[in-house]
Amino acid sequence: MRTLLLLMYIPLLSSCWDRVEMNDVAFFMASSLDMTKDGRLLVSIQIPLPATKGTPSGSLGKTFFVLSAVGTNIYDAERKCQQLLSRKFFKGHRRVVFIGESFAQKGIKDIMDYYTRDPGTRLRTYLVVAKGKQAIELIKMDHPFERIPSEEVRELEYKQVGTAVTFRDFLINQGRDGIVPVLGAVEIQKLSQNKEQQEGEKPKQTVFHLSSTAVMKDYKLVGYLDDIETRSLRWVKGDLKHEYLAEEIPTIGGSVGVIMNKARKKVKVIIKDGKATIHVELSGEGLLQESTVKLDIARAESVIKIEQGLNKRIEEQTLRTIKKAQTQWKSDIFGFGLLVHQYHYGTWKKVRQDWDTIFSKADITVHTEIHLRRAGMIGSSVNTE
Repeated sequence: MRTLLLLMYIPLLSSCWDRVEMNDVAFFMASSLDMTKDGRLLVSIQIPLPATKGTPSGSLGKTFFVLSAVGTNIYDAERKCQQLLSRKFFKGHRRVVFIGESFAQKGIKDIMDYYTRDPGTRLRTYLVVAKGKQAIELIKMDHPFERIPSEEVRELEYKQVGTAVTFRDFLINQGRDGIVPVLGAVEIQKLSQNKEQQEGEKPKQTVFHLSSTAVMKDYKLVGYLDDIETRSLRWVKGDLKHEYLAEEIPTIGGSVGVIMNKARKKVKVIIKDGKATIHVELSGEGLLQESTVKLDIARAESVIKIEQGLNKRIEEQTLRTIKKAQTQWKSDIFGFGLLVHQYHYGTWKKVRQDWDTIFSKADITVHTEIHLRRAGMIGSSVNTE
């Protein structure tokens, strides 16, 4: 009798009673958060359209559409979007969440509560700020290369073009002492053309430009770093591994392009009598890829001059970036306080409450040491006279 009962349960173990067919699912590829003029929450969702059977390659037409709804909170707005669609939402494929600039300035603390509780949200999803725009403008934008525009942002973030921050990264840094979290900032950029658009011509194509960094102090957007400042930030934090440096060097009358294949950092923070002294050492190795200086690159002393000029430029840029964080926002986005917290906890307990003020008044020194290992395929510059 017992054996018979066990045999009766076997068919139930292999059943697919909770399956969901692909034809019944609508995939989230991206979503956006904006604030309306009357201060309400606007949520938009980017959903890919299934390819039509027999559609010729290269003529797919519209590949996605966007649903939007205003709600009391994110869950309410998403529920309203779901009511407009016959298919059930699936969020597991979402690549990016765009945040409108005005919404980010108001603060994102409340929305982070939802995303941390929602089991459908993947912590590897990238979080970016729409610089100077409403996020819905980015989510509706067509892209010349990607069938789903949000894929382009995800690829740029994955390749570490600029600042790449996921939900997981942001939440970890937000919960740490001694560091102010940042997010990537994306802009819409028109591809340049040789002539102005005439009547009847196709509109100029646009792409995503992901090179800025959004500073998020106390969950609120307080300002941006540009592309050079973003590079300095990533280098000081140890996130920079490979980079292309294109710099004018006035002392030798020209410019150089260097491919950095190794970038390192070393930071030392000393606190004495409530005052901080921070010393930053940046180093790297690279290949001289381009040169317009009138020097014989085959000569060792010429390479040394280029290295000295390049080191000075990087030092100036890095120091200017740190000073900007000190004076404009009093925000330690570099994690100097985090180092004190990790390695000198006794000292950190004394300065924790006043760290923003201490950081804003800290003495900063930057030393850079870049070595050029090779100078391309030829010895001297073609501009050498």
